[in-house]
Formats: sequence, structure tokens, C-alpha cells
Amino acid sequence: MRLIGWLIVFLAVASPVMGEATDGNLLRARFDAAIGAKPPDGFEIVGDARFGVLGNANLETSGRGVRLFSATDVNGDGQRSGAVVCRLKGISPEAGRWYRLHIRGLAQVGFAVQQELLYLKVEFFKDQGRNSLDMIRKTFYAQVEQDRRDLADAGTNRQLGPATWRHFALEFRTPFPQVDTLRLSAGFEQGAGRGPQAEFWINDFDLKAIPEPADYAPRRPSSAPLTDAALARLVPLGGRWYYDPRGGDRQPPTQFDAANADRLVYCSARLETPFAGNTTAWLRSGWLDTAGRPVGRDRYVPDNMVIGVTPSHLVIRSHNLPNHPTATFPDRWRAIDGNPNYIQEKNLTHYIPLEPRENPQHVAMDAQNSNRALPGGPIGVAVNGVIFFNPFDHIANGDAVWRLDRCCGHPSPMYAYHYHKYPVCLKSPWTDDGTDHSPVIGFAFDGFAVYGPYEAAGQLAKDARDHPLNEFNGHSDPERGWHYHVTPGKFPHLIGGYWGTMDGRNRGGPPGGPGPGRMPPGRGPLPFPPPFR
Repeated sequence: MRLIGWLIVFLAVASPVMGEATDGNLLRARFDAAIGAKPPDGFEIVGDARFGVLGNANLETSGRGVRLFSATDVNGDGQRSGAVVCRLKGISPEAGRWYRLHIRGLAQVGFAVQQELLYLKVEFFKDQGRNSLDMIRKTFYAQVEQDRRDLADAGTNRQLGPATWRHFALEFRTPFPQVDTLRLSAGFEQGAGRGPQAEFWINDFDLKAIPEPADYAPRRPSSAPLTDAALARLVPLGGRWYYDPRGGDRQPPTQFDAANADRLVYCSARLETPFAGNTTAWLRSGWLDTAGRPVGRDRYVPDNMVIGVTPSHLVIRSHNLPNHPTATFPDRWRAIDGNPNYIQEKNLTHYIPLEPRENPQHVAMDAQNSNRALPGGPIGVAVNGVIFFNPFDHIANGDAVWRLDRCCGHPSPMYAYHYHKYPVCLKSPWTDDGTDHSPVIGFAFDGFAVYGPYEAAGQLAKDARDHPLNEFNGHSDPERGWHYHVTPGKFPHLIGGYWGTMDGRNRGGPPGGPGPGRMPPGRGPLPFPPPFR
């Protein structure tokens, strides 16, 4: 959520702001449109840090945010440390005691710290913030280094560089019911950066109330065991999909959007809510609206993605607007490859089978997809409503990897923003930190889930020996059934072909489609349908 020149801070009991439901958020701050060199009200910048423009605005659309300097003693105190800090009052145990502090950040190639001291920190107070009680801190520099190692892709972003936006989170429980104030920080100590690109950028900072983990352990909820009792509390919708009534009316709603996307549950080895926090976006200045008109001012799009459930399909209606930073398009400054296309708001409808079926005649791509196992254009949809494409661009035999922005996307000649490889900027309800099997990041049009790159703690799925991926980038296990994994640095980066049968409506044809290798060209975006009834 973003408001020009202001920080949006609200309590869960407050009224929704600008039409977006609070959805458990206690604090939601987007720095990327603040005006001037000062942070929004309620935030303090301390130490070797500044608030300002992130990157070159001619090359990338990142707006403003916090800059942490690991190579420069900006304030002259003889140390290299800095942070962004926010104090939040009004915390109450009646609203629950479990929370998630989340940021979106980018570590430049030269950013470094000693002793892994890049951190998220929460300090607890009582008596309206006058008396200190306790604190908790999580360092995440090891995750930055792991991402640099595991997600490296030779040739990607030759001009922008290999640094990408990622999500980092700290989940915690207030240690005492008397806690009424939190002091939230994101920062670093013992900076050891080198060179001119040694900063850590932050442009998204929020706090959200989360359900108490089923096993009451101080671990992320995704680690909680999947039990029969947990499933019995949910309403089955078909296949692996469920509705969470949370003790209320068990009649599922007609649609899922920003107000209730965290109640649409996908059952894999754990209960996941893949669309939570991903249904809204901003139509940025310089992009095009659905009529092809240039947009002069940023506009909030609360219904960027709306989801309905039929007896056979998940129906995703999307404006296809990325909800993360992008490169600046058209690429007049040749930051990537001189891409002349705009990002345009679309009206797309996608059909994801609730119970995907293996296609006995499935075909995987050959080295250059000359067999047309995957069609050009959309082949699936990410959990933020943005479409996946096959690995090739408009040059039929040219891998599109090096053409992409920091978030692994760019606009097509039809002005549709899309991903060709692992969309590293996707926000998950649980950060994908490589300590477990990755969460769901999207769905191919045959209905099978696409997971992030990790098969297990510290193990990329592409490197698994005891459970290898096939040429479709897929494999099966008892908990998840057949599913795909994205494979950073390895062709293909997304899926290598449809393992199942695709609904032809996703390509503008009749249900069932004409089969792999013979897909008709798409008919372009359809009129955006009315809300589900």
C-alpha cells in the first residue's frame, strides 16, 4: 500500500485505507513514492544510512527507500553501522501474540558485513513504551550470501548487474502479554563492503499479525505439521484447495481478493496461502492503462488479481501488473537490451484445473523448442497474477534470460509484463530462505504447482540426486504429488513442457486445446469480467 508523501500506518482494528483491507496488517509502509530526502513520518534513519532515490531512475523503477552503506562511514562516528527504525504502539494480546516483520531489500554486489550482522530486530516495551522488557534479533546475511551463490545466473542483467530484490522476514511471539509497544528495526553492523556498489536497499517494511503455529514452537508456520485435525477445520473446494472459515460460516465466498486471499489454502506438505499479500498492485507513472493511454500518476489497483473457484477450476482474473520493482520500460537507456515495449495494464483470465491430470502424450522441449512443446506467450501464472512465458523470447531460438530486469521479467511486444525464469521478487507468505522445500510460487496452465528452487534445506532441486527432476522440470513426492521446480542457472528455468493437460481457454481456444506443439496463437486480452457471483 502506498500514499504519495506519507507513510500508511494503521492498526488491525482501524478502517481500511484507500480501499485495501487491513488483512491483519499492523504496519504497512511503502517507501518508494515518498517525496524528498526524509523518511515518512514514524520512521527514523540512524547511523550510516540515508533515505533517498534507489538506483538510477532512468534505468529502474524502484522509487525511494532506505540506503544502508556498508563501505562508508557516512556519519563520521568511526563505525560502519546503520538502521531504519519504527516505534509502533497499540499492541494488544487480545489480537494475538504472533507477528511477522517483513522487508523487501536488495543487496548490491559489494555489500558485505562481518559476523553476519545484517538483521531484523524487535524490541518489546510495556507502559506505553516507557519500560523495556526484552528483544529478539534475526541475522539474515547468510541468506544474502546463499542467494548470491544458489541463484546466480550467468549473463542475467548484464547492465543492471546480478543483484535482485528479495524478501526477508522475522516471525516472533510477544514474550509477555503486557507488551503494548514494539520498536522495529532493519539494519547492519560491522560493515565490510567494498567498491561503489556496497549498499543494501529497503523499499517495503511491514508488520502483520499471523496465526499461532499449530505446534506452538518459535518456528515459521510453514514448518507446522499437516494433521487430520488441521484439514478438518477447512472446507474442501476440490483437489488440493481449501477454504479456511476460521470458526465462522463454512460457505466459501464468491471470490478471493485482498480482503480474504489468506483464507484460500493450498495443501502440499503443509498448508499454504500462496495468494496472501499478492492480490494488489500499483499502475505506475509511465506505464499504459488498458486503453493504451500513458499513466501520468501512480494509481493503486486493489483488484489486480481476483480469484474464483468453480467445481473444476481456479479462475484467476488479473490486470497483470507486477507488485515489485522493475526496470524502466521502454528501455531507452539500453539498461538491458533496448526493449522498446511498455508495461501495460491487462484484462486476463486464467483457468487452473483443481485436479490436474497427467497427459499421456506429454512432450518436453528440445534444446531450442523447435518441437513447440511449449507455445509462445503465456504458459502459466505466478501467485501475484503475472504470467509465465517459455524460456525463449521473440527470437525463437534465443534464451531470454539475459534480457530480463532484476526481478526476472520484462514486457512483451504486446506490452504484457511476464517472467521467463524464477521470479525472485515474488512475495511468499513464508520467505524462501533455503531452509526447507520452497513454497508455491505459481501454477502452470495444466494445473500443476510451480515451486521455488529448493528441494530441501540447502539443496537446489536441480542438483538433487536421490530425487532428480525430469526434462519437464518436474517430479513427484507423496506430499505434493507431481509438481515443477524453477531451476536458476539451468535451462529450462521454469517448466520444460506441460506434464498435464492444459485447458485451451488459456490460449484463446476451446477447452482441451489442440494438444502440445500445435497451440493456436492467442487472441489477446479478453474484456475483464464482472465480479464473481
